[in-house]
Amino acid sequence: MRVFTTVYNKWPGTYTYLFLLALWEGLARLYPAVILPGPLETVRTLAALAEQGDLWSPLALSSLRLALGFGLSFLLGACLGLAAGVHEKVFRLVSPAVTLLQAVPPVSWMLLAILWLGVQGGAQILVVTIALFPVFFFNSFQGVRGVPQDLLEMAKVFRVSRTKRIRDIVMPALAPFWSAALTVNIGTGWKTIIMSELISGQTGIGAAMNTARIYLKTEEVMAWTLLVTLLGISLEALVRLSAKRSGAGGIALEKRQRPEE
Repeated sequence: MRVFTTVYNKWPGTYTYLFLLALWEGLARLYPAVILPGPLETVRTLAALAEQGDLWSPLALSSLRLALGFGLSFLLGACLGLAAGVHEKVFRLVSPAVTLLQAVPPVSWMLLAILWLGVQGGAQILVVTIALFPVFFFNSFQGVRGVPQDLLEMAKVFRVSRTKRIRDIVMPALAPFWSAALTVNIGTGWKTIIMSELISGQTGIGAAMNTARIYLKTEEVMAWTLLVTLLGISLEALVRLSAKRSGAGGIALEKRQRPEE
């Protein structure tokens, strides 16, 4: 009993994952593998893809596209969000455009990006950038608005250098908002890149999943899905761990997890 309690205290989500795994196995026993392959068959298929060399190229290509789109969205969102937080006129000018970006369905951006940029990779990067940009923008904006102005005024009075003000006052105020944005956008980014690749149907994980669907290789579709899910969970856990170690970011993420009392 003590072992189960220790596991629950350290990894409270373990039993949820075990339940979902058991549910998956139970449902797989009710249907043929072409409809729903089981967990063991899915893992075996994933291992076979890795051994055959069919795993690494799509994974590397999708990861590169995601990283580029993620970086561009953070750079643009953070810069414009900071400017909007400091200058009200910038916020009034940029905020309607960001709201419009959010209102347009992602599938529309995917189709338009393919028409504009083709299917070789630029379209996927653009779609990821557009999808993730608003979250970084609004979180950066809220973070700037949350900077304690009294501390900034006090720092000016005591002639604290601009570098120290940014490092010791501004950055700690922004860290919780950026950590939360990173956590949300990791999952969104993976889903967006896979969907855009699936629509383009040329390269990447999404294209591999689409090819497997055409040939009714459900076990490969599930294997790719499992891989992307594990990557998303791992990256999100890494962001949460980094946020907790940084102090301020950890506080914000813990508040997002706890219900309001």
